[in-house]
Amino acid sequence: MSHFPNELPALDCHAHIAPDVTDSQINALNGAVVFAVSRTPAEASHALRRRDTTLVWGTGVHPAVPAALKAFSPHQFRTTLQQTCLIGEVGLDRRGSLEVQRSVLTQILAAARGEPVILSLHSSGRTGPLMDLLTSHPHPGIILHWFLGNPAEQKQAISLGAYFSVNAAMPDDALAAFPLQRLLPETDFPASRRSTGASRPGAVAPLEQRLAGLHGTTPQMIRRRFWQNLRELTTRTQVLDRLPEPIADWALEA
Repeated sequence: MSHFPNELPALDCHAHIAPDVTDSQINALNGAVVFAVSRTPAEASHALRRRDTTLVWGTGVHPAVPAALKAFSPHQFRTTLQQTCLIGEVGLDRRGSLEVQRSVLTQILAAARGEPVILSLHSSGRTGPLMDLLTSHPHPGIILHWFLGNPAEQKQAISLGAYFSVNAAMPDDALAAFPLQRLLPETDFPASRRSTGASRPGAVAPLEQRLAGLHGTTPQMIRRRFWQNLRELTTRTQVLDRLPEPIADWALEA
């Protein structure tokens, strides 16, 4: 495996892929490595039966999906953590009861405490309450997905050691607000395909080009930085050894 960054595959740290995806559909991703989050316990149960070399499947309870919140079982959720190193998509959302969402997320964070996992967290419309919850329930594997908090909340998230998965739909000022060494790429496919420019999971080239312009470097070096950030995050959370072998190798080579 080469050390040259232009040979690293595209990385997508937050996308939605159906758990019945076929091998030919995976091949159509052109070798992209995708962290595939789920919305409901049932979807996660199906997804976690799979063993794919370029996909990491997550166990999720989407806060804007009432059926997911209703189906949440703390015991079942803890059991799924033996099958995956990715929790996602979980979090808080302006749609629905904050009390219910907070209760479920508090139990998820309790289950994740001390576990070798990373967490992809949703915060649309409720960045402040999410920051408060993460302050009282810290975890070294936090990734804030499409985070649009205010400057004070951004500073709080950075101080908590959070990483940020960003996409090409985010404005330049939002992208520039985060330290480059804390950034990871995402498409959130299939959401907002027109604004992200992502025709498929792993289509992060528009984001790499945007960040290269903002930081005065090349898209290839931005991709390398993403992989280095993933290596640092998965090393500190003891997740690196739980990744599919090819993904761990690319992280180590970056």
